[in-house]
Amino acid sequence: MLERMSSDLSQRKQAAEAILFLEARYLDDKEWDSWAGLYEPDAEYWAPSWLDEYDTADDPNTQVSFIYHNSRSQLQERISRIQSRKSITALPLPRTLHVISNITASEGENDLIVARSNWTTHVFDPRAQKQHLHFGTYEHVLKPSDGQLRIARKKIVIMNDRIPSVLDFYSI
Repeated sequence: MLERMSSDLSQRKQAAEAILFLEARYLDDKEWDSWAGLYEPDAEYWAPSWLDEYDTADDPNTQVSFIYHNSRSQLQERISRIQSRKSITALPLPRTLHVISNITASEGENDLIVARSNWTTHVFDPRAQKQHLHFGTYEHVLKPSDGQLRIARKKIVIMNDRIPSVLDFYSI
């Protein structure tokens, strides 16, 4: 029995790692349509702000967030603005490298997988000719859908919230 539980947990962790690593690759390669395709239609994408030195916002509807989207279509709208070059704050686009580590996976309700991880994103801003680093934690809620996992919710806690440049989905 213990061996089966260990095997199930190992499989959940491997599945979570695969989707988190794929998400990072899509972001770095600017394959944003493929990236958005990893999300459920009603997915929540949230980077809460810090209320003080110890607590982040816990309600995106009543508190300030760095970024908040409550559907895949909102993510796709942001992608469209960048690709159409209507978002001048993203021109030229920075080069990024996402590094994800310390992934853990646990079983959530209704066959969901809750994956927690640490992340860093190295960002080179060609406009300013500067580089900087964002880092923090991710919490992904992954949902089985059509034989594969999809992201139902992603919460991004940015630990270094003194941000020297534009902050967008591709840089965290």
